[in-house]
Amino acid sequence: MKNTYPIYYKEFKCIADKCPDSCCEGWGIVIDSESTEKYALAEGSIGEKLRKSMTVDDDGDTVFICQNRRCPFLLENKLCEIYIELGEKSLCKTCTLFPRHITDLGSRKETGISLSCPEATRLIFDSSDPIEFETVEEDTPIQPNSIDPTTYFILFSAQKTAINILQNRKFRIAERLIAFLRYCKEIQQNIRCGICEKVDVTDDFYAPVTVNKSHANRNLSGAFKLLESLEKLEPEWSDSLADAKKYAIECSEDFSITLPENEWEAEHLAVYFTFRYFMTAAFDSDLLSKAKFTVFSVISCLLLGASQPDSDNRHSRVEAMRKYSKETEHSAENMDTLLLKMKKSRHFGSDNLINILSSFTHKEK
Repeated sequence: MKNTYPIYYKEFKCIADKCPDSCCEGWGIVIDSESTEKYALAEGSIGEKLRKSMTVDDDGDTVFICQNRRCPFLLENKLCEIYIELGEKSLCKTCTLFPRHITDLGSRKETGISLSCPEATRLIFDSSDPIEFETVEEDTPIQPNSIDPTTYFILFSAQKTAINILQNRKFRIAERLIAFLRYCKEIQQNIRCGICEKVDVTDDFYAPVTVNKSHANRNLSGAFKLLESLEKLEPEWSDSLADAKKYAIECSEDFSITLPENEWEAEHLAVYFTFRYFMTAAFDSDLLSKAKFTVFSVISCLLLGASQPDSDNRHSRVEAMRKYSKETEHSAENMDTLLLKMKKSRHFGSDNLINILSSFTHKEK
């Protein structure tokens, strides 16, 4: 099996007790069936604690019972009691895998690290150079799947072009996102028709439209209403959204958020979401919703970052992106809602998103 990953993936190593936002706090931990059986047989005081700490939630999943939003096995020194007492191999699949994410495509897979992890975020934004990817052959059996071969081939052929569009520094990042949306719309049409034709990307793809400011305001308002309606993982997230909404209103006459010197941050963010979700369209043939979610996420993160009191600080802007990832990507309910809205809501139609992005291009370099 072939495995493709961004080059920074190889550098990742959990920093454990040094992590400023432990993955053992703030969300539930689902325990796989194999680990559940192993924990049921564990001996000694740790075995007794394991059995007392497990329950079945409303979805039928076995989970640890959190205490004050903390995993019961997270010690005061921020180390894992299970790891210390039973060893690394005793961790459940959730804890072993995170923050890695894997898209299994049968004969190949794509592996990355989640933006919600502080150490992963550091690696993703460590360099301003365009993100590169590496593919290696692994001695792993090919998994059977029900992916439509034509859809897979169309997506596989288009993914590299989509990332190249986002990394084309001849154009401003907003213009690249416009071209990305137009390209994905063309690819979506090919998927619907089952056509494996190459879509030629010309400079016209990058051209902004004449801005309708009232539509841009209305659709940005719809974006914040959507984010505000989602499940909140951290209480302070509501304050962050309120600040970003206020900022968007204040600059409603000129949405020139992205500055030339930090456009690579938005580029890396767009590439991250594209790599993570583009090929998942092989399972439902819905590429355009994933593309619109990518653009929606970049717009949201730019506003969140620009609304920070110390928005001139790169760490502050990137931290806003990380929190957005945590609040959206790590709630199945939130992701289902977001992708459904990208598919159904007029606020997030391609033309409306392109209208907002065209506003972002107004600031001169």
